[in-house]
Amino acid sequence: MIERFAVKVSPSEGEAIVRSGGSEYRITLADLEVSGITDGAEINDAALLFLSEAEEKLRCIKKAFVYLSYKAHSVKAMAQKLKRCGFSEDAVEKTLFLLEKKGYLDDYALCAEYAAAIQKQKGYGVLRIKKELYAKGFNGDCIENAISGLDETPEELVTEILRKKFPHLDPDDRQARAKATAYLAARGYDYEEINNAISAFKEE
Repeated sequence: MIERFAVKVSPSEGEAIVRSGGSEYRITLADLEVSGITDGAEINDAALLFLSEAEEKLRCIKKAFVYLSYKAHSVKAMAQKLKRCGFSEDAVEKTLFLLEKKGYLDDYALCAEYAAAIQKQKGYGVLRIKKELYAKGFNGDCIENAISGLDETPEELVTEILRKKFPHLDPDDRQARAKATAYLAARGYDYEEINNAISAFKEE
């Protein structure tokens, strides 16, 4: 007796359930169309392999949306989480491609958002911001794009930090100047930015 597929389509969910004997596969309608499987079609090994991979991909996509419901993720962070869930390399790769294509994963936008937040909330300089963004898994292009979009100029920001942290700073006091320089350098400002800000502070 020839075994055949039974296909049930759910357009509202964008999914289809394909049954083959005692097995059941839930896949996307897009994958159903790609597979060429129709209700009553004869079961074959190639189709079963496709269904198995398509089902895993759909589970992977749904898991990704669970993570996205809590917060935005970088591509790298999402990949790491999905792999820890046991999804195959292929399923993760296809899921990431789909989410990027649909705009659910956007490293450039997210990186820019993080850069602005780090600068505003922590008062870090460019060097420290870059370090923080690299630690979050963003690539160099995303980081440079994010840095170029920051609004405030370093000198204004450094001067403001000096006023708050060292309100009585005497720029001519070498020990006090060294202490202020070390503090600002640790926050990601280069020495030219620091010296300019201290000079501006002195002129005030």
